[in-house]
Amino acid sequence: MVSRILYACMLFVVWVTPAAAQTTLNPDISLVGDIRAFEINDPAFPELHDRLNLDLSGLELVVGGYLNPYARADIVFGWEGEDNAEIEEAYATFLRGLPLDANVRVGQYLLEFGHLNPNHPHVYSFIHRPLPHEEFFGEEGLRDLAVRAAFLLPTGSMFTELQFAVLQGGTLPAPEPDSLTPEPEPEKLGYFGRLGASVATSDYGELAFGVSGVTSRYDPLQKLSAWVAGADVKYKWKPGRNTSLQIESELLLNRHEDSSGGSWDSWGAYGYLDYRFRQRFNVGAIAEWTEGAFDSGFSATRTGLFLGFAPVEETSVLRLAGDWTKPETEDGYWSLTLQLVFGLGPHQPHTF
Repeated sequence: MVSRILYACMLFVVWVTPAAAQTTLNPDISLVGDIRAFEINDPAFPELHDRLNLDLSGLELVVGGYLNPYARADIVFGWEGEDNAEIEEAYATFLRGLPLDANVRVGQYLLEFGHLNPNHPHVYSFIHRPLPHEEFFGEEGLRDLAVRAAFLLPTGSMFTELQFAVLQGGTLPAPEPDSLTPEPEPEKLGYFGRLGASVATSDYGELAFGVSGVTSRYDPLQKLSAWVAGADVKYKWKPGRNTSLQIESELLLNRHEDSSGGSWDSWGAYGYLDYRFRQRFNVGAIAEWTEGAFDSGFSATRTGLFLGFAPVEETSVLRLAGDWTKPETEDGYWSLTLQLVFGLGPHQPHTF
């Protein structure tokens, strides 16, 4: 599977980009590490109670650069814990020079669903992926092999972009399998679309909002499909280099077909506030809620506070986060996490 992804990307790049136009001989190479110390009293993990747990949550090797003035390629290799390396993303982006001023991306990557999903977790101001994203997209986010085109719309001073992608399909999570063995490849393509806009509200403020949708086969054996729709809004106020305020929220609707010919819906939402001060510090709060994608009797909420400190500009960040998770029909539990994220190379764990 991975070899076919890389082979397809390489063929596309070779076809579109003449070798004589290449301007980058040595790509940018970065390494990002995520180390955590945490305590948690989740009843599902009694072995983690009443102790300090240390975890190498993940490592990312990021290789990227411009193929020529019109296109670039990026590959992200990831390790989680003691797992073997995985190609998380491998794609080429054609930024200019195409008809209708289109921006085209080809390869496997985190789809631009909302503002949060395209980012890797190490750039979040908080620590955990929001509950509705975990439930509807899986622990690794909404990621698929895609061919995506983006177009700017003529809306005056408002920046407006329309995106559409054809997906390999099978990207949305499925329920835990029983004795069924899925087919090796889904037979049906998936589709993704987004309409996003942003407008300046003042000399220091910007408001961004959009709607996104994705459809994909989640059960190749029974040929069942699902779709997720979302609406998001983000406001950022930045009067200077040292101070900023960001408020973001997203509402999601998930619908799955079932084997009886019907379907069921589940909802989720999250919102957070992040205030940065004295350039190196930030503090904020987040609230999350989700229903179960495959369990109509499940729902959960999570609230949390977070504090960040960047001791050496963009190259490292310390985060302290505490949260309380409450499944509807179970006892709630808390967790406290201290996270160190560091970066070697131009791809940094956060930006000022």
